[in-house]
Amino acid sequence: MKIDNKNVAVAMMWSLLATAGSAQAQVLLKDVSEIAGEWVLESVAPALEKPRVPENRVWEFRSDGTLKTSGFNRHFNRDDVQQFTFKVADGIIKADNPGRPGRTTDYKVYEKTNDSMILQGGLEGFYFFKKK
Repeated sequence: MKIDNKNVAVAMMWSLLATAGSAQAQVLLKDVSEIAGEWVLESVAPALEKPRVPENRVWEFRSDGTLKTSGFNRHFNRDDVQQFTFKVADGIIKADNPGRPGRTTDYKVYEKTNDSMILQGGLEGFYFFKKK
């Protein structure tokens, strides 16, 4: 089989397309201790390259498996506090969805440092946090 630049380009394109839809979490969590504490949700976006929507909520991941969110809720247009249960399983965060019993809202850790974290999933797409 003769290999030319066109065949190589086509193979590379198919390879990129095959992996583009299967984005994996960049950080697989071992347990809750890796995210425990308070994080300020600064913004959300439907994709990394899309404009960010400002937020100002605190997400507190407690070691007992409770996730408490508080602050201004732009969906309800008021301050509120919500509490969910969650667990770390298969390297991702699985939060109970009170509106859909038996279902979870899943978040992959796309990127994490000691003082920042990006989650992928949920309803918004990408969640941008700073450690409180």
